[in-house]
Amino acid sequence: MGLPERFDCAVALCCDRNYYHLALFMVWQIAHHNPHRRFDFIIATRDDLEVPDWARPLGLTIHRSGDLPPAAEAGRYRGSVAPLYRIMLARELQSRYRRILYLDCDMFVEGGDLNRLMEVDIGPHPIGAVLDAPFMYRANYQALEFSRLGWPAAPYANTGLQLIDTRAYVEQDVDRRSFDVCTTYPQAIIYTDQSLTNIALRGQFAQLAPCWNWQWNNRYPLLGMAYPIFLRHFIGTLKPDRRAGPFLDVRYNQAYREFLGNFVPELLPRLVPMPKPKPMTLKQLAVVVARHLMSQGQARDLLQRHADPFKALY
Repeated sequence: MGLPERFDCAVALCCDRNYYHLALFMVWQIAHHNPHRRFDFIIATRDDLEVPDWARPLGLTIHRSGDLPPAAEAGRYRGSVAPLYRIMLARELQSRYRRILYLDCDMFVEGGDLNRLMEVDIGPHPIGAVLDAPFMYRANYQALEFSRLGWPAAPYANTGLQLIDTRAYVEQDVDRRSFDVCTTYPQAIIYTDQSLTNIALRGQFAQLAPCWNWQWNNRYPLLGMAYPIFLRHFIGTLKPDRRAGPFLDVRYNQAYREFLGNFVPELLPRLVPMPKPKPMTLKQLAVVVARHLMSQGQARDLLQRHADPFKALY
């Protein structure tokens, strides 16, 4: 059996051993939705992880990340530094890949042509990313980091998805500038790697369509009826593998359950039980409708600016 074909683009995830099963779940989903993919799969880690047999035909590679600079400890998040590995991806993999699509592990794949996304024009910018969640419902949102630094409001990215141009990223020293934040602005580090990147770039990134990093699953469950969603991102603490919630479809939990049952059955006990089937209460429905109506103007404007999912704004 020959080796899988190698490409000049890659989907990359960063994790430690605790999140490895979620990274594999992402690979499994993406491969299903992109049967004619023209990109590799990379998982960056410092742990000794092995590629499972089912993933070998996909060409999944475990990349051992380099050492983080000592000052990066300021960006540790809930005991882990794994999210910081993605800052080093471009420099470490530039000789192999011209484009890297970095993804967080707490996402759910609905569809979307990632081959086309890899080719989106992001101009001179090192990354393309989706605006952070508050931009959907708050006009002129000022990020907490910018506020602490006394900076004016500017575009602020959710870094859970980044379309990285490796050459531009390296030439513009985004990795060094990001890690420098740990010593120059430690008081403004709120969301670990996301804070580092946004402070370093200060709004200078290409804006991708929200469908590629949909962060409003809990707040706006109805918007997906009129707007195509490709990658759902379960931001915050309400995640379908660890917490049940009235606004999270049970199909997410079921998908995790099927994946773990087939490939990592020993981890099934870590999955939150399926919620009991019952309709939303009137109070829950009222919350959904109220949020939808109160923010529909802001949401409409943002979504209309991104009518074409394969066109970035910059």
